[in-house]
Amino acid sequence: MRQRFDLTRTHYRVLAPALVSLAMSLAACGGGGGGETDTASTSDTTGGSTSTTDPTTSTTSPTTTGDPPTTTDPTIDPTTTTIDPTTTTDSSSTTDPTNLTVTETSTSDTSSTSDTSSTTDDTTTGTTTDTDSTTGGAVVEVTQVWATANPAGLTADAIVGVTPALDAVKPTLLLNGDVISVQSVAINTGGDAFITFDAPGGNGGVIIDVDLADNPMNGAIGLGERVIRGPLTGLKTPKGVEAVGPGGLFLVADTGAANIKAFHPADKGDVAPKFIVDKLGSSPAIWDMHYVLAADTLYAAGTNGEVQVYEMFNVNKGANGPTRTIIPAANGQKIGINLHGITVDNNTLYLSDVGDAMNATDGQIFRMTNASALTGMVNVTQRVQGGMLGNPVDLEFRSTGGGRLFVAEKSNDALLSYSVNLLNQNLENPASFKVTKPESVALSTMNRLIVAANPTGLDADAVLAIDAPLVGDPSVTATLNTLGTVSSIQSLVLASTGSGFASFDGPAVTGGGGVFLTAGLTDMVDDAALNATAARLWGPKTKIVAPKGLELNAAETRLFIADVGAVDIKVFDLAKLGDFAPLITANELGGGAVWDVDYDDDNDRLYAAGVDGVVRVFDLFLVDKGVGGPSRVIIPTDGQDKISVNLHGIVYDAASNTLILSDVGSAMSNSDGQIFVIADADNADDMVEVQASISGDMTKLGNPVDISFDGTDVYVAEKANSALLRYDNILELSGANNIPEDATIVVMNPESIQLVTVVTP
Repeated sequence: MRQRFDLTRTHYRVLAPALVSLAMSLAACGGGGGGETDTASTSDTTGGSTSTTDPTTSTTSPTTTGDPPTTTDPTIDPTTTTIDPTTTTDSSSTTDPTNLTVTETSTSDTSSTSDTSSTTDDTTTGTTTDTDSTTGGAVVEVTQVWATANPAGLTADAIVGVTPALDAVKPTLLLNGDVISVQSVAINTGGDAFITFDAPGGNGGVIIDVDLADNPMNGAIGLGERVIRGPLTGLKTPKGVEAVGPGGLFLVADTGAANIKAFHPADKGDVAPKFIVDKLGSSPAIWDMHYVLAADTLYAAGTNGEVQVYEMFNVNKGANGPTRTIIPAANGQKIGINLHGITVDNNTLYLSDVGDAMNATDGQIFRMTNASALTGMVNVTQRVQGGMLGNPVDLEFRSTGGGRLFVAEKSNDALLSYSVNLLNQNLENPASFKVTKPESVALSTMNRLIVAANPTGLDADAVLAIDAPLVGDPSVTATLNTLGTVSSIQSLVLASTGSGFASFDGPAVTGGGGVFLTAGLTDMVDDAALNATAARLWGPKTKIVAPKGLELNAAETRLFIADVGAVDIKVFDLAKLGDFAPLITANELGGGAVWDVDYDDDNDRLYAAGVDGVVRVFDLFLVDKGVGGPSRVIIPTDGQDKISVNLHGIVYDAASNTLILSDVGSAMSNSDGQIFVIADADNADDMVEVQASISGDMTKLGNPVDISFDGTDVYVAEKANSALLRYDNILELSGANNIPEDATIVVMNPESIQLVTVVTP
């Protein structure tokens, strides 16, 4: 666990020598940068030869989601983690996470052979522990408690600050991944999907998902087969996509940049457009387009209610602006307000107009014949209003079966379909199919529609494959969701600089999980949004699948990761972030996966909490790199039988030579959690009777996924019961204890917990 120094007190400022040299070198070259953290179980150790505390004492805060004691995360497929590193602009960055504003911290360890007592001071922010020892007295004060919250989905996940008394939550730091919302989808003749998305900072992109339309299956989109994004692309807020453009290119209407961009279907990563059309005639922006290949003509729907037409488009690339403008009218008066959807079939132009985006009743559809000859103010052939037309954001025409127009009606949560009157070609008899906030619709083969749905929040965004037979009702055949590279926050570990590293899960299709950095986390006092992708360990070289507990060594040059999905323990060099291979991959674990780890620097010993209820102990871990498996195991017992089920949190307290463990038991039970205290941990071997245990109906322990320790009291992230708990004077307990917690506060599904403390000598 970490302790933060308060400069108004009498103590020493400690910054690990390795961090000093690293920070100086990066400062010289302008390196460094902030990022985001994902929560995980962590053991924190700060270090330095001038520390007033024992740098080998580290407390870990493991995290859990209440998963069953499997050896892999069921949401991650370890066999599909290899991705193209060019699909993200940040995967190869060399950010030094230690070149950050220093928040003074020290280790939480008190001296050995200590007589401890814990008191909560209601007039201060901390819980104070007075420690006397043969080497001198020290006062340890908990000044901050940090936890990760991991409810279902990503949008509610957060890192939260909690008062040491567990009586108030502030701040709440929500996460931004690399995708905010899905926008439009288009399908080419090969069945490939081109999906535009908005991203944080107004820098969107395009996901390319090969064969999505031909073989749709339920699952995660992630970032598809490839993704186009980054500063060179110039993409801001891309909306409509035309999959079949001139010369085999595809086109993107970028309303934020007020232009149209052309890319090649094989493009990936941060690439410049093949060409840009920025002469939009009388329209301030274009929302969507349709390209007529045979006529080499592009029709573009303007947000001012006018259509811009570019003839000889493949020849001129729109360099001279539109060759004509079509202004939909009725009785000689302009009726177009805010065009969105556009398509051309058999020389008939179909347009959708959303009108006022805040009005759920003013939408329109226009049908205009002889499209190739239209110019200027033109009375529409048919104007459709009323019914469910509020915000018809997109449309698609299917000519087979007598013809049918499909409309994505966003404000009224419907996919509308209009049949065609065979005598006058009028659109009529609208039918409605329930789709929540459809954003766009594309026509695929086999009478299949691909619809992008964009409800509030990323978690509900999806791409739907909808079968629309010539006869009969439509039906959803596949739902593809989970966009981006971050799907949930996991564990958190705090550095002596006050920065936080957080592990996160991600879709297997996009490469699995990783760890992101948030600079100056412990100095944050106001609610904010964190960037989970700016500075991180992520990419195919890392081979991170489903990371849980995190741990730093005392010098903070090494990051330990318990990777449940890969069933191994990885160690990374923190001199750089990005797509880098681990220094160590220990996959001989002597059994199944481990959820969390804690490292004893003085003895180069690693303690690992196994999901099978067994602690693995690796002596000389950094020397031997875990080769040959654990040196020994520790199996908690009641003196006769094994009592551990599914260990998650683990803390080794060097001052008392004690191991503290949390056990989530069954992930389906909110009442079978346990805390174990094991004495003489450095020599404990095989079946070991616990010094004390906490469990039972008075405890609120259901799924205690992580723990942190201040030398006297243990803090618990209790996920199943959505609470942070504190049990005082845990080292003084013995035997079985069914006792209530000493303090508690509600935090939704906490996944990990960390402490910031001050040590006064």
